[in-house]
Amino acid sequence: MGVPTTIALLERKPSISRDLFCRYWRDVHGVMAARIPGFETYTQHHVTPHVAMGSQVVESFEGIAVVTFAALDDREGLISSEVTKHIHRDEQNVFRRALLYNLDGPATTILGHADRAALESHFLVLPQGLDGDVVAQRLLSAGAAMVALHDLAGADPAGWNDTDVDEGGAGRLFGAIIQCWWIDGVAANAVLADVVSASEGQIACYRTDARYPMVDRGRPTLIGLRGLDVVRTIDEAQAANQRELDVLRAIYGSIAG
Repeated sequence: MGVPTTIALLERKPSISRDLFCRYWRDVHGVMAARIPGFETYTQHHVTPHVAMGSQVVESFEGIAVVTFAALDDREGLISSEVTKHIHRDEQNVFRRALLYNLDGPATTILGHADRAALESHFLVLPQGLDGDVVAQRLLSAGAAMVALHDLAGADPAGWNDTDVDEGGAGRLFGAIIQCWWIDGVAANAVLADVVSASEGQIACYRTDARYPMVDRGRPTLIGLRGLDVVRTIDEAQAANQRELDVLRAIYGSIAG
């Protein structure tokens, strides 16, 4: 059984480039979101639709955010914090569509165990009507090192979409999101293609290109505080003092840790 989780499926505005989308989501929008109180972890997954897997329909999601909470009450910050209103306004700058699913702990099942940061990962988005448990078990038995199944039943994203798409309920309805981690990327592609084929093309697959932990153990990471470009600049200058907690607290206050 997992912990309370919020998952966002994000589609880039077509008027901005993929590079700008990635930089803005990580270093501007993501740094803002890392200030929302109550997050236990917040990880950005920058993804690419894996169209070669044979899916009939692949939604144009290029970002998947996964936020976990230590307790259900901690999710209140996502709704009513001072930062949230600015987050909603900022969505207009980068997202064409943003679907958020709030899941209770029992809605997430973790199968297997692995060092997720070191492994290649993929996401599968299942429409309603497919059995996510069956798909997750098939992935694990076929060689996935770890599988996280998020059951979206009852987690209607309507009302969270403050971007420029209002489908009025006419869009595809998703039943589950599965993230799977693999040691062997070649084997992963073969298995994923088989899984998509077995679903008659109903499952859509996404490859994770980059993963950025923005909040960990209840505190923003250095990337979550300063953005990746600043972190790279600090590392290039070998400015170790810029990583010290006293310095970060002087700049950002108690949120730094």
